[in-house]
Amino acid sequence: MPSTLPIASLSDTARRSRRDPSFRARFREDLRNPRPGTIFQGNWDRVIVAAPATQNHSGLANHTIAEIARNSGRDALDTFLDLGLDEDLETGFIGQFLNAVDDGVEPLVKHKAGVIALSDAGAHLVYLCDAGFGLYFLGHWVRERGAFDLAEGVRRLTSHQAGLYGIPDRGRIAVGAFADLMLFDPATVGISAPRRVNDLPAGGPRTLRDPVGVHGVFVNGIRVFDGRNYATLDKGPGRVLDRFLPARSPDLASAAK
Repeated sequence: MPSTLPIASLSDTARRSRRDPSFRARFREDLRNPRPGTIFQGNWDRVIVAAPATQNHSGLANHTIAEIARNSGRDALDTFLDLGLDEDLETGFIGQFLNAVDDGVEPLVKHKAGVIALSDAGAHLVYLCDAGFGLYFLGHWVRERGAFDLAEGVRRLTSHQAGLYGIPDRGRIAVGAFADLMLFDPATVGISAPRRVNDLPAGGPRTLRDPVGVHGVFVNGIRVFDGRNYATLDKGPGRVLDRFLPARSPDLASAAK
């Protein structure tokens, strides 16, 4: 937005000290007259406090700016900017602007050519954590939305990908297959709100989501997670995936149906 250009090149120190009412007035004018292609147009119900930086704001986690502003009787823009400034620009926000409406996303998720997977891998760890996409899928799309029954939801996360990617003896429970299993409660499975930890090299921050409703994870028949803690093992029971089936063998064709 044009109003943000003057502060785009400022240092963090300069931004932290900036509480300029005229900036907020220009920002509001930009929202009233958005440029073509502007993604954010004042839809504060799509801006979520993902990871508050201070304990006194911990109760705001997973709430939208629209909710917080409404509950406090304040303006949404002021609520957003003041929270960031109060937390020394360390607050983690998530803007859900693209593919965020379930009624529009559901046909994509259910499309026969679709694959439930994660594209960004471990990118942007400071800001978000998408590693729990499978648990979110089971909790949201299977249980809450009813877009899939439980059996089909599990298939879409296991044998469907193993078949399409040609990963042998995985993604299904069968004699001779690898015993990679997860024990979960369908009534509660999901992911927690995001939280920040500083355990990367040099104390770097990353964002985590904890599993909910998961009671055990087994790799090759060995329990590696009991729902609370990881097991301490002399040697990992897993193996590197270095062998794949031919791309168009008959069993892969059936897996994609």
